Amino acid sequence: MGSAASLQPIEVASFSPVREAVFARLRQAIVSGELPPGTRLVERELAAQLGVSRTPVREAFRKLEHEGLVGQSGRKSLVVRQLSRDEVREILAIRATLEGLAAELAAEHARPSHLRTFRGLLARMDRAAVSGDTAVLAELNEQFNASLYAAAGSPRLAEMLGSLREQADKFARRGYEVPGRAAEAVREHHRIVEAIAAGDRETAAREAREHVRSSEANLLAGRADLAGRAQAAGEGWPAGAESVAQTLL
Repeated sequence: MGSAASLQPIEVASFSPVREAVFARLRQAIVSGELPPGTRLVERELAAQLGVSRTPVREAFRKLEHEGLVGQSGRKSLVVRQLSRDEVREILAIRATLEGLAAELAAEHARPSHLRTFRGLLARMDRAAVSGDTAVLAELNEQFNASLYAAAGSPRLAEMLGSLREQADKFARRGYEVPGRAAEAVREHHRIVEAIAAGDRETAAREAREHVRSSEANLLAGRADLAGRAQAAGEGWPAGAESVAQTLL
């Protein structure tokens, strides 16, 4: 079990309470993989690294545990949790339903400025998929999602989806490394935008739901493929595959 990575001190905005800044920083470190599953979280060490007292770190631990991102290991040890396969499926099932609703609302409320944003992002996603730049594609996907939620015009829905997206981000990013998934995902985004532009609420919702379900299927298939390649080689995980497999569960 590893110890916590060294984190840089946080900069707290004058309008943001320290406890919220600490929670946001630790949450981001977990979701991004900076603090990977199995990392032991030591209150004293993290407080020193972040340049804060132990109280906001302790409060952040409670919120992170409530969200299921960290858990107890032993009597007093707190570690970063690995999401189980069932938890991943649950998150994606809920997200599929809510993403469908967001796309449906976007088809009703999207303005020309929203459509221009979508098309600009799609052009960049096309280029990233062709070049195989999965890191850029993952970042563009986040921008696409944010644009979709904005076009839907429902702040509460955007907040709910934002929380789910952050939980899923760690393995969703890795999903683009599954062979063929990047180009397929971009095609799915094109179909969502086409339906939104046409004002077709039903099709937009269906395409958005299918996009999330396709992501789940590819993640699970990708894990099986990586495991099969490793077993056939008889020498552990293929080069670069271990980190992918860990997030595909």
